Order: sequence, then C-alpha cells, then structure tokens
Amino acid sequence: MEERSPPAAGGKARNLLSSATSLRLSLTPARSQDHTYVVQIPRDQVYRVPPPENAKIVENHRQPDTQKKRKCTCCCWIFSALLLIGIAIGIIMLIVHTMYTPKSPEFSIINVHFKNVTQPSNGQKNKSHPVPQFEIDLKIVNINERMEASFGKGDNGIAALNFKNHEIGQGKYTAISQEPKDSTNSQFNLDAGKLPADFQKSLNDDKKAIPMTLIINAPMEITSWAKTLKKEVTVTCDFDVESVKGKSKIKSEDCKTDF
Repeated sequence: MEERSPPAAGGKARNLLSSATSLRLSLTPARSQDHTYVVQIPRDQVYRVPPPENAKIVENHRQPDTQKKRKCTCCCWIFSALLLIGIAIGIIMLIVHTMYTPKSPEFSIINVHFKNVTQPSNGQKNKSHPVPQFEIDLKIVNINERMEASFGKGDNGIAALNFKNHEIGQGKYTAISQEPKDSTNSQFNLDAGKLPADFQKSLNDDKKAIPMTLIINAPMEITSWAKTLKKEVTVTCDFDVESVKGKSKIKSEDCKTDF
C-alpha cells in the first residue's frame, strides 16, 4: 500500500482561504432587482435644509427687524426735516429782529427866538398885546431804515423851557410823522411865563450865551410790517444860545431820549 505524504503547509493555507471565500459567498444574500445602498458621510460634511414651514417662521422673525429699521429711518427723516425748518425759522426771526429793531429818532435844536417882547414879561397877560413866546425850531431825524416814526401823535405832547431850573415857557408840542430815514424840522411856540431878572438881563447882551433846557414829553410810535412799538418818551435838550431876541445862534447842545 502506498504511503501518502502529509500535505505541505502552503497547501493547507490555500485550503483555508478557499473555505473562507466560499463561506463569505454563501452568506451573501442574493441580490434582487431593487438595490439599496447605505452611504455614510462624515458629520462635518452634513448640510441640513430646513423644511418650508421652518423657513416661513424664520422669515417672519426677520420682518419685524426690517419694519423697525424702516420706522427708524422715517423718524430720522421727519426729525431732520423739523430741525431744518426750525433752523430756517430761527434765522428768519434773527434777520427780522436785526433789520426791524426800533430806534429812537435823533433830536437837535436849530433855533430859539424870543418874540413879542414889547411888553414886560411879568407873567401877566394883556389881551391888547400878543403874548411873549419862545419860538423853537427842532430838527428830528428818523434813523430807522425800514420803520416809520411818529412823535406827539394826537397833539398830546407837552413841552417846557427852563432857565437855571426856572420854567420860563410852556405849551403843546406839534405832532409829526416821518418815513424811514426822513429828516423833519418841527416848529412850535411856548408861552413865556415869569422871567427871572438875570434872564431878562441876559436878553440885552447878544454875545452872552444863555443856558437853557428844553423838555418834551410825548407819545412815540415806531411802526413797520414786522414790529410796532408805542411808548411815552421824554426828550431833554441842554443847550446854550446867543441873541435870543434876534437871529439866535446855538453854541452847544446835547439832546437825550429815555427810549
């Protein structure tokens, strides 16, 4: 009987590989026509798409922010427009205030003439002779460029002439009205009262300056389309005059107004 030699080691390994392959194939299920594949993707590469209902919720949450931005933009525009309007009104009011600020007219004495002095001026009136009077010429300049001025409106002005704190003449002031930048000469008469002795002595010296004070109390009105001012004012003029009985000469003067 012929002895068989044991199989070699390599042949045993080949038999084991063939057996494993046969087992794997036998365990593999028979494939059908419908194939199913399972694909595994790493988590860091997964991209999820939200369902439509979730997209609507997100969109609804975004709309309030957009509406808030629109409201904020509208409010900013309205506030800016109101601010610009306020600035424009302020500039206009400033211009009007600057251009239409009432200013008092300027006064100056032109002439003072003592007339009707043929009778003694002792304060007594004689019907057969005219009353001694001081005829005064006053220059008034309306320095307002855009505003009209009136002084003594309604003949309610009262004037008085003083010599060393003694009233030597009094009467009414004649009303005047002026256009802007207008100059007017106003003439009015004051009835002479009792004259002090030193004043009567000064009348005979034509070269001696006589100190006098003219005081006028009258209503003043400065008007324009933008502004109107009504006020009772007092005009005080201190002056020195020579030759009162003839052609007088004003040596110095200073007129002030409590405007």
